[in-house]
Amino acid sequence: MLFCGSSGAIDVLEQLLIDIKETDKIAAVVVLHRKVDVRDHLAQYLNNKTQMKVSTMEHGQKMEAGNVYLVPAGYHCILEKNMTLSLDLSEKVMFSRPSADVSLESFSYHLKDKLVAVIASGANADGANGVKWVKKRGGTVIIQDPEEAFAKSMPCAAIKALDKVDQITTSKKMYTTVEKYF
Repeated sequence: MLFCGSSGAIDVLEQLLIDIKETDKIAAVVVLHRKVDVRDHLAQYLNNKTQMKVSTMEHGQKMEAGNVYLVPAGYHCILEKNMTLSLDLSEKVMFSRPSADVSLESFSYHLKDKLVAVIASGANADGANGVKWVKKRGGTVIIQDPEEAFAKSMPCAAIKALDKVDQITTSKKMYTTVEKYF
């Protein structure tokens, strides 16, 4: 699962991780727009909320079920052919690094129909181009209902970019929606 969001997405992510019970089926990578110069305690905080192991991603790390990998602020995340995660310092996309678009395109290239992409609350259109790649390559796109999102721009842009969204759901129903695809 590739979870992407910005303003207001941490609450959605927290609820999703709390609800995950079958941790042996899921590896999750989290792309959140965050400030680089702020001390980050998000992994530690989320570790206390879920049965999964939450950590800040490291360059060259292999994805394994039962783990949540937070992409560090200031880096893009790319999935390599051998299923390892790479950190990338290329240009910002939509004023963001990490960028949902960069990760969605990369993950969809290697995972194809096995990718479940979640687009949550966010204040820009990052992810709208990436979800097109996910759908083109057979993956699943689940989007937080913009009506409940703290910032509607990301979910609305993703919905607008696609002819057909697999699911639009609330944060409280996010896991039961995601779980259908694993």
